[in-house]
Amino acid sequence: MIVVIHKSIKYFFYILIALTFIKVEAQDSQLKIADSLYTIGNFSEAIKSYKTIVPKDDYILLKIAKAHKAKGTYKDALNYYEKVILMNTELLSAKLEYAKLLMSTNQFKKADSVYSDLVAKHNDNPNFQYRLGLAKKKLKDTTAITYFEEAFRLDNTHQKSCFEVSKYYLKKRKYNTVEDTANKGLASYSENPELINVLAQNYLLQKYYSEAIPYFEKLIKLNHGNEFVHASLALCYHKDYEFKKAIEQYLQALTFNNQVPLRYTRLAQAYTSIKKYDEALTSFKMALELKDVPIDEDLYNIAMTYRHREEWENAIKHMKLAIRENPNYYNAQYQLATFADAYYKDPKVKLKYYNNCLKKLEASKEDNTFINFLKQTINKRVKQLEQEIEKK
Repeated sequence: MIVVIHKSIKYFFYILIALTFIKVEAQDSQLKIADSLYTIGNFSEAIKSYKTIVPKDDYILLKIAKAHKAKGTYKDALNYYEKVILMNTELLSAKLEYAKLLMSTNQFKKADSVYSDLVAKHNDNPNFQYRLGLAKKKLKDTTAITYFEEAFRLDNTHQKSCFEVSKYYLKKRKYNTVEDTANKGLASYSENPELINVLAQNYLLQKYYSEAIPYFEKLIKLNHGNEFVHASLALCYHKDYEFKKAIEQYLQALTFNNQVPLRYTRLAQAYTSIKKYDEALTSFKMALELKDVPIDEDLYNIAMTYRHREEWENAIKHMKLAIRENPNYYNAQYQLATFADAYYKDPKVKLKYYNNCLKKLEASKEDNTFINFLKQTINKRVKQLEQEIEKK
């Protein structure tokens, strides 16, 4: 009888092992199916498949969380990440993914709490320091920079923290710090467009146009040319007297936004510098059209462009418009007189323009070297014209 019982138990034990093996096999098979569905991006079916697996360990729960995140059902994803973390408090990857999702769903306080915990336990991890800095930044917490700086101190090849530190000091106009920090980052990765952009702006703000040029050029070479980059490079070329290159870049910037009056004005000035007066006039007029109220400076520039082409009637017309916009534009008053001097043959007409200009200068309360120079120049010409009239 004892032998029979023993054999029965033994038999039952074998059956139990077999059933367990079959169950494990089934689970493995189901897991492979679920993983394959996840791999090909069929996240809804993968979730269904993962849910059929019993019991669910942290791996299964994490897979369900990731699948929900991948298909955009973020609330469900967060719930499953929380379950994973409760099940396995040491699973850092789950905590990190959970915090990232909190950040992307604008739950910055919760993210800050998770990242703070990660930093407290792993303060030598630069990525944790950097991400805590991002959370602090979103919360407008001024301590954010300390975490970015710590991340970069721990790893001076950490490009994202380097950018945050460089950008912070750029806003503070700490130019030397920006240069030192950004160059350290570029030493480990020379094609980081964010750091190149920061250095370009760093030189541009200091009006070091020649130094800024190579950085803006490199951004374009790296396919990071945008309106700001092209417009800034154009200005740098312009200030560096490379007018043809400036024109090319102004035109590129205008393809992004053709409603910027100042850009047309600068383009016109560059055209004028290389004596392309037709193009300059077109650009000056575009600048004028885009402004709500005509500006005396634009009208003055148009008048001067006509003057370069010796189209005196148009030059006089537009200089008068400039003076109408700004009656105290004394240089415009003087230029109008010189235009009249060049255009009219009758010395009496010429004299009238100079005398009008002289009256306005003398009535001016301004007393500076430029005004005095204009008075002396005009008085000399007035005497010449008076002598010419007397001889007739």
